[in-house]
Amino acid sequence: MICFGTRSSALGFREAASHALIIAGLVYIALVWLRVFPYAPPVPDYGPMFDAHAYWTAWQGGMYDTPWLVNGAYSYSPAFAELIWPLTLLPWPVFAAGYTLGCIACLFWMRVPWMIAFPGVIDDILRGNIHVFLAASIVLAIRGFPAAWTFGIIAKVTPGIGILWHVVRGEWRNTAIALGVPFVIVAISFAAAPDLWFEWFDFLGTSVGASARISVLPLPLLVRLPIAAVLIAFAGRTDRAWIVPIGVMIALPNVWTTSTALLAGSVSLWLSAQRSRTADAAT
Repeated sequence: MICFGTRSSALGFREAASHALIIAGLVYIALVWLRVFPYAPPVPDYGPMFDAHAYWTAWQGGMYDTPWLVNGAYSYSPAFAELIWPLTLLPWPVFAAGYTLGCIACLFWMRVPWMIAFPGVIDDILRGNIHVFLAASIVLAIRGFPAAWTFGIIAKVTPGIGILWHVVRGEWRNTAIALGVPFVIVAISFAAAPDLWFEWFDFLGTSVGASARISVLPLPLLVRLPIAAVLIAFAGRTDRAWIVPIGVMIALPNVWTTSTALLAGSVSLWLSAQRSRTADAAT
């Protein structure tokens, strides 16, 4: 009885703490949007979602005219812009609200909604970057939908290193799907708008020497990529899926503070493994 009561108390505390973190995160996001709390001043008239606004305006004028590291710069591939194009037809407030709610929904789907209060996660949501979505896509890919790797590949390219998870495990069908789907999408996109792709290549070339203002891992990409590959290969060989989002984060072209939102995927996969072990032990 004592053990049962202690366990119940612990569960009750964790549930209360989880709810408190969720409420705190949601309230903070609302207060930033209402301009009650400051955030990364100066905040433009359209709100704090610098990155999402760049996606929304990508088709308004030259897609790659704004230099990297300048607010409003669109830096992802033409394929990404083409896939989200229907959403950019929505009014900005609707797009921004849907984007924010989509990020929050991903956290609930990954069963880590309380991570909304963590700095990297809440910063990613407020800026309107893609790391929460990327975390969810990695979780989805590992859970049996390898085509989900497409999201990270057509956006930041290097998240495709996560496909090593399938390779080292001998999951050749999943590997083929993970590589084939983005290849087909990119091929169609290139055939439809080759000029945009050449503009993107030029944009990437002129951005190589630029340094990120805030970098969590200030190491060259060529140094970080092999480290990420080893981590992901180790994850696949030892069945530690929660390491994969960490490896993908290390392999990002630039590891910003918002990039740490990928850890939501790690926590989700780790908790899922713990639940599976507990269920197996009970049978």
